[in-house]
Amino acid sequence: MNVQLIQVLTGAIVAFGIAYFSVPILRRVAYHSDFYDKPDNDRKLHDRYVPTLGGVAIFLAFFVGFSISGFAEHMEGYPYFSAAMILLFFTGLKDDIVDLSAKTKLVMELVVAGLLIFGCGMYIDNFYGVFGVHEIPYWVSVALTTFTLIVVVNSYNLIDGIDGLAAGTGIIASFFFGLGFYVAGELALATISFVLLVSLAAYLKYNFNPAEIFMGDTGSLVVGFLLAVLAINFVGLNGNAAYTEVFGATSPILPVAILALPLFDTFTVFYKRIRRGKSPFNPGRDHVHHSILSAGFGHKVTSILLYGCSIFITLIAISVKQLDINLVFLTTLLSMFLFLPTNGFKRRLLKGIGFDIEAHLDTHKTLQELRKETQEISSSSNEGKNSSDESINREKREYSST
Repeated sequence: MNVQLIQVLTGAIVAFGIAYFSVPILRRVAYHSDFYDKPDNDRKLHDRYVPTLGGVAIFLAFFVGFSISGFAEHMEGYPYFSAAMILLFFTGLKDDIVDLSAKTKLVMELVVAGLLIFGCGMYIDNFYGVFGVHEIPYWVSVALTTFTLIVVVNSYNLIDGIDGLAAGTGIIASFFFGLGFYVAGELALATISFVLLVSLAAYLKYNFNPAEIFMGDTGSLVVGFLLAVLAINFVGLNGNAAYTEVFGATSPILPVAILALPLFDTFTVFYKRIRRGKSPFNPGRDHVHHSILSAGFGHKVTSILLYGCSIFITLIAISVKQLDINLVFLTTLLSMFLFLPTNGFKRRLLKGIGFDIEAHLDTHKTLQELRKETQEISSSSNEGKNSSDESINREKREYSST
């Protein structure tokens, strides 16, 4: 076993241990300091006070684990990367404690984007044929990279609405990003993915329904930032022969598939709110997970279903890697539309072409209710028959004794 592998495994074990053992401590701190996410009987889905310091555990676990992994020192601009992550950590922590305005958080995200672009040299400079575009001018790269970071960070923040969803989504995304970077030989970025994965896995133990702790904005901003860093760097893997041999020329598209759930959720939420004439930045119960919950599923099932959708969409994008890159993109968008909730749009579309799925569902529901009523009547009849038989037998015994 080589030294680098030992360092990576050590970093991962340390990260897992920090997250796993610090959450109970942070819960006690939250109880003593009144750091709770309180139910409001309106937007929030939980009905009890839940501590919101889980993001502190995730941040500490990742920061320490990656720093001792042996690859931090090989990462270009690591001091700027660390500074960006620390800035977002304290921004999220302050927002969890006293609430920050959306404008303040946006300013901090712009500062973080500047640190990544100008300090770490991370930016998207090539579309590799998507929409017929290849290399793009530097100023467009700066604008596009900044936009990507802001969208990914805030999209991830928005899906943190039910127990286990954000953490599980982060684990799945980290796995696929890490797999791509490992195949390409980009070991520093693969290590970021792996350490983030184990940090979130340890946290998920306490966050899966019923959640004992939430990550809050402290966690969602930091994890969203790390996923944005991975996505921005992933786009450039088409220039890596080892990557394209396995995954084809898909690197500009796979980040969209890997982050399909948060990106799709953000787009649909903004669309619905703007259409209703409301600010897209106001909170509400119109997210993807709310659609599934409203169908009668619980937090556990909803999270697991959405995990499955995320994995399936990514695998579909990988499976069509031999197609033209624009067809891969179109396939990814179609799979997002097909497998993620669209607030009844697909049902209305099917009804328009003559297949009324709602009527079928209503018929199925009616048949289930009739079957249940029949079973209840049958059960009552059997109980009456048994009672009658017992009465007859009792009379026979009394008659015999006389």
